[in-house]
Amino acid sequence: MSMLLRLAPCASYPAHEHAGLEELYLLDGELWIDERKLRPGDYYCGVPGTTDERVWSETGCTCVLITSSQDVLLTVQRRKQTD
Repeated sequence: MSMLLRLAPCASYPAHEHAGLEELYLLDGELWIDERKLRPGDYYCGVPGTTDERVWSETGCTCVLITSSQDVLLTVQRRKQTD
C-alpha cells in the first residue's frame, strides 16, 4: 500500500518488522530510522524480514511511504508474548 504520511513534531511510529519491501521518500522535515537521520530528498528501503526499532521525528515530517499491510508491530507482539 502507498500513503502520504505526516508525523507531528516529536511523534514516533512503533517498532515493526517488514513483511514486504518498504520504500520511503522524505519530502520535508527530518526523520530518524534507528540511527539514520533522513533529510528532504532522502530515500530509505527496508527489505522483508528486517526491523525498524525506532522511527521518530523531532521536527515533524512528510513522506511518501510504500509498504506492506502485513508488517508486524513489535510492541504489540511483545505484549502478547508476555501475557
